[in-house]
Amino acid sequence: MTDLEESQKITIEGLHKEIEVWKQKYFAQIKTDEEWENYIRQSREDAKKQSNQTVLFWILGLLWFLLVIYELRQ
Repeated sequence: MTDLEESQKITIEGLHKEIEVWKQKYFAQIKTDEEWENYIRQSREDAKKQSNQTVLFWILGLLWFLLVIYELRQ
């Protein structure tokens, strides 16, 4: 029985070592759910700001164009 127990213990220790190696290699690449939620929330906020800026630039461009037309008619 002790040979079987030793074999299982060695196998378990080997698996733990493999897990640690895997964690060291890939842990930085794995994002938690919270990190993804923060990333998605920030992306939506950035998209909303970009949309608002685009609308403002179009309005300012239109006003500038109307002002140029107005000045040319006088």
